[in-house]
Amino acid sequence: MDELDHRILQILRRDGRVKNADLARQCGVAPSTMLERRRRLEEEGVIRGYEAVLDERRMGLMVQGFVMVTLDHHNIKQIRQLEKDIEALPYVRACYHLTGRFDYMLHVSARDLDHLGLLIKERLAAIPGIGKLETFLVLSTVHTGEAWLSSLNKNPSR
Repeated sequence: MDELDHRILQILRRDGRVKNADLARQCGVAPSTMLERRRRLEEEGVIRGYEAVLDERRMGLMVQGFVMVTLDHHNIKQIRQLEKDIEALPYVRACYHLTGRFDYMLHVSARDLDHLGLLIKERLAAIPGIGKLETFLVLSTVHTGEAWLSSLNKNPSR
């Protein structure tokens, strides 16, 4: 990946719907060059897809939290089932399998604290294999990661 690829990705992170001609103009290349670059980035899997960034508060989801999960046992059958069960849960934005003190970290959204409590007590705690849950509430969002690529472009060796 070169500097042009990084610039393309930076612009697409901000606006995945940008037209090819506008993207080419912002990067200072011909539209045909941009079309080929974008296609290559998609084919190589660098760009895995495009998605809408939703405003959860406008959707009525006023509370965010991180739920840390510790398993009661670590066997492959139980882990696969647990991951399948978590994937099926509504309001789980992301799930990460971790090393360290906790086995999983779930990023969840809920309408309010009561709704979050129900999600944890009635949905998550009911999943077989979960030993312990610890929940952290999000007070405010400081950084969403949308600009992370710009820092790579400025100093690619880090």
